[in-house]
Amino acid sequence: MNTEEDEVFFEKLKNHPRLKKRFNEILSVAENTSGELITADQAEMKAIEEVRKLGQELMQEWATSQHEKVIQNAKKDHPKVKKHIKKNSIGNQHSDE
Repeated sequence: MNTEEDEVFFEKLKNHPRLKKRFNEILSVAENTSGELITADQAEMKAIEEVRKLGQELMQEWATSQHEKVIQNAKKDHPKVKKHIKKNSIGNQHSDE
């Protein structure tokens, strides 16, 4: 990567703090900063775990992004439609008397 590509990458990463945290965790495995990974098997298992978590974080970020796009498109296409909000009230309870 060149400097410009690095800047673009880091700028994108700023918009996704959960992914940034996960990448830091993966780098910690690579550098074994905790000192707990003694064998290659331990390092491999930790790496697999962190990559799996990265995939989960990525899908959550993607789903949130897609949801926001759908909402924005719906607002644009139907500006008078009101957003459905779930009521917090439990309503009136009926007595058995």
